[in-house]
Amino acid sequence: MASRADIHIHSKYSGLARIWFLRFPESVNEPEDIVKRAKAVGLDTVCVTDHNTIRGGTLAKKFAKDYDGVSVVVGEEISSKEGEIIGLFLNEDIPSGMSAAEVVDHIRSQGGLVVAPHPFSMHVPALGFEVDKLDIDGLEVFNAGHVDGYANNRAMEHSLSGKWARLAGSDSHSLATLGCAFTEFDGSGEEDLRNAIIKKSTVPHGSPMSVESGVKWTLEVVLESDRQIVRSLLGRQPKGDGDDPILKKVSELPGHKKIAALGASFFYIAPPIPYLVVMLGARRMRRINSVPIHDPNGHASRLF
Repeated sequence: MASRADIHIHSKYSGLARIWFLRFPESVNEPEDIVKRAKAVGLDTVCVTDHNTIRGGTLAKKFAKDYDGVSVVVGEEISSKEGEIIGLFLNEDIPSGMSAAEVVDHIRSQGGLVVAPHPFSMHVPALGFEVDKLDIDGLEVFNAGHVDGYANNRAMEHSLSGKWARLAGSDSHSLATLGCAFTEFDGSGEEDLRNAIIKKSTVPHGSPMSVESGVKWTLEVVLESDRQIVRSLLGRQPKGDGDDPILKKVSELPGHKKIAALGASFFYIAPPIPYLVVMLGARRMRRINSVPIHDPNGHASRLF
């Protein structure tokens, strides 16, 4: 029996990102909603891999007990000096800012598996040919957020050596894109996924994130931020989880900056601005990633 796993998912604990001149949460996905959505789209296993924290994964794993048929792997996407690295099956946070080799050692010390996400991306921190030097279990050869196709094609081409498990993940920052890319593996549950990665028997599948999904994601984070700002200005902001990054960020803003943020976001969400931003972003991604990549021997590799 084959099952599906999404090996790259973000929750609201993934920190802040920049959209044009504005800064908003990378994701507003609640950990419990990730589990609910996974069940709805037929995923057997989800790997919650927030930036530089396992907080989202540990919470999602607790919620999974209430949803039969969905397993959660606690993971983290760690920012190393050489690029981002995903650690799966973790039980403690791994700090950012270390060398890639040190990050790998920390993952191994927890009995975790090491994955190189979007290894040949040119617009997000990626390991590139460092993957040949590190003790890595799998390459993400299909990342649904890379709509240009170039980075995914290059990763697939590099994986043909058979050295790594081939994996696919949605890199979902929105529930709308969760599961649009997935890794097929024999069996079910997190232990069977672990064994499949170790045995390199996984099969990647998926399709790129659509423009509509990209727009939905940006609107989600902007509108949720606005909602919390308005509640704060009215004195109705709930205390909630002390670690909630959105509530924490909003509570730290002085009143005039809250009002300025609302004004800027209203401009951003006015049609057709969100569509233009997403389409221009995809165009820029294609242009950046169409540049030839040089291997350590100095030979250019044209992407197909």
